[in-house]
Amino acid sequence: MKTVSVRELRNTMPHLRETLEQEQELLLVSNGEPVARILPVEPAPARRPQLPDIRAFREAQPRMERPLEDLIREERDRR
Repeated sequence: MKTVSVRELRNTMPHLRETLEQEQELLLVSNGEPVARILPVEPAPARRPQLPDIRAFREAQPRMERPLEDLIREERDRR
């Protein structure tokens, strides 16, 4: 990890990308105290993963033998 001062960073801003490619990480110091770490950004994935179709999932679910309102009514009557 390379340590650079704020002044050095201002002077190297045009070459910051090349410096990060070489060093992989920079430690920014001001008055001898660490202020920040500068890291290269991870490249974004090319595509989002394709999720399965929700219709296929719903069709794969077993059908209820009794209507839902009957089950809810029974649960409420038990209370």
